[in-house]
Amino acid sequence: MSLLGRAGLDLRSWAKSLFAAQRIILICIIGFVLALLGLRILGTSVDSYVATTLYHSIAGNTLVPIIYGIATVGDLIWVPLVFWLYVFRNDSNEWTSSLILGVAMVTAMALTDVLKTVFNLPRPFQVPSLGIMARGEIPTNPGFPSGHTTNAFTVAAVVWSRYTAWRVPFVILAIATGVSMIILGLHFPSDVIGGVFLGIFSGTFVLGLAKLRSSK
Repeated sequence: MSLLGRAGLDLRSWAKSLFAAQRIILICIIGFVLALLGLRILGTSVDSYVATTLYHSIAGNTLVPIIYGIATVGDLIWVPLVFWLYVFRNDSNEWTSSLILGVAMVTAMALTDVLKTVFNLPRPFQVPSLGIMARGEIPTNPGFPSGHTTNAFTVAAVVWSRYTAWRVPFVILAIATGVSMIILGLHFPSDVIGGVFLGIFSGTFVLGLAKLRSSK
């Protein structure tokens, strides 16, 4: 058996997966582009105003550890979730869910890194005129889109499809993660909105791909 066997890359399944969920995928692409053009490029004043308003919504650093904790949980909840579903659950459906979630997260993180490099847009604390300082951490990579938000919404998209009883908690966590990143001064609203649509895109794409593969 070889990693480069005769079957080759299954690019046809990729296209079928995108086509099967074309409405959601299209909404995600349009939403991502609007976040970039409508807020980050053309609506800079609105983007900055909301960012500074949310940043100043808390005074002092008392709540910063809690807000930072929420953002961290939203960003990394997928790790224990994948481990739990694959290692501890004796159910083939759970194993499939862990695989879907793992692949979706790799997809989301890869797309996030590529897009950050392509757009290379600053974070709020890197714009001196805003008077914002980074809280909790000082990331060095570009701001758009928000990686924490992308990860949180990728998890939410997968959970939404496979575990209906857990939809609300994970969506709330994803929204709280995005808002937290703005309050911490690490992202503009446009970064977060872009991350929302990128996360939903990643989760939807991999869920569709898994459905196609399982039907073969």
